Amino acid sequence: MGEFVGIDPRWAQEVIRRMEAGKGVLGRTRPGLDAAIDEAGQDWAGHRGTTAMRRAWEFYHESQQDLKWRVDTLEQLVPVRERGMLTGAFPFGSETEAVLAAERTAHAVLRALDQPATGARAAPETATGAEGGDEQADGEEAGDDQADDGQVGGEEAGDDQADGQVGGEEAGDVMERALAGAEGKTGDPAYAAALLATLGPDAFTRLLSEHAASDTDGPAEDAVPADGGPVGGRVLAEAFASAERTGRLGDAWYELVDSAPAGVLANLVTLAGQSGAMLNRVATGLLGRPPAPGWSPRALIQAYERDPLAFQQLLAEHRDEARVLLDAAAGDPGCAEPLASAVHEALKPGAGVDGLRERAWRTVVRGLGATLEIEDR
Repeated sequence: MGEFVGIDPRWAQEVIRRMEAGKGVLGRTRPGLDAAIDEAGQDWAGHRGTTAMRRAWEFYHESQQDLKWRVDTLEQLVPVRERGMLTGAFPFGSETEAVLAAERTAHAVLRALDQPATGARAAPETATGAEGGDEQADGEEAGDDQADDGQVGGEEAGDDQADGQVGGEEAGDVMERALAGAEGKTGDPAYAAALLATLGPDAFTRLLSEHAASDTDGPAEDAVPADGGPVGGRVLAEAFASAERTGRLGDAWYELVDSAPAGVLANLVTLAGQSGAMLNRVATGLLGRPPAPGWSPRALIQAYERDPLAFQQLLAEHRDEARVLLDAAAGDPGCAEPLASAVHEALKPGAGVDGLRERAWRTVVRGLGATLEIEDR
């Protein structure tokens, strides 16, 4: 565990800006100084001065990076954005420590992905029967056994995965335990970004698809695992959210969002709260595609129920996609209550921006007509 930190983000950003200004002064001074040194040749007596200037620039730069990491981490750890001093216990003592820990976890997961399926996981029907195979496929029995042993999410388990000690365990169990060891650490954006970068988009998609939200069968609440269930998908979705909010995602990850299967994207927005911009990017991408057979909008509606301002923006600025969503939700009985809640919160007086809210109202009225009754709660 790292240190307990308290920072006022507003003043920290001001310090970062002032250090950037100092770097600018040093940067503008350096060319003239270099020219003077060349002209003076052996007569130049200020060699230590040039070294001090370089070290001053490096000090500013390193301090900026460290302070930005601390501010970003605190803003992810504190669930409600507050004015003034923010405090929190950091998972790691430095950005470098966070990156190294994330890389160890990711390498353990990648090694487990490369393990061939064996035993009950490879042939569930012959080992335990069809019913037992289903339980193994869902990861429920394995998860219960690990929970009883007190291993899921434990530090000892995380260390074993970091060392690559897979032993005779099933690869799926190893991956789940490795990711469970990362729970609570993805609030550090450096850790989150390094975890994703080391895994890569392909492995991320494969892992998240194994925890895919059910958008074709069962009640809407089945889309999000209950407490105590597999945590790997939630950890991955939280890491994505943390890295994206702090500007640490590369272009490849945005390309993934534009092309990933619907189940993976549904999982991404239901297992962890994404930023409003990312939620709308996922929604417009999904709603602009031909719908897959049996597709349900429940995952998106659930996500918008938690982020009504993003829903307001979708309704106001992406009318075609919003109407597709509203039409699909109106025909799905499981969406009735969360849709009514999301619409109410997005359109109630004072919500968001006045002009945006008025345009959102027009989309709802034209899109749903008499099919949706909005209650005045």
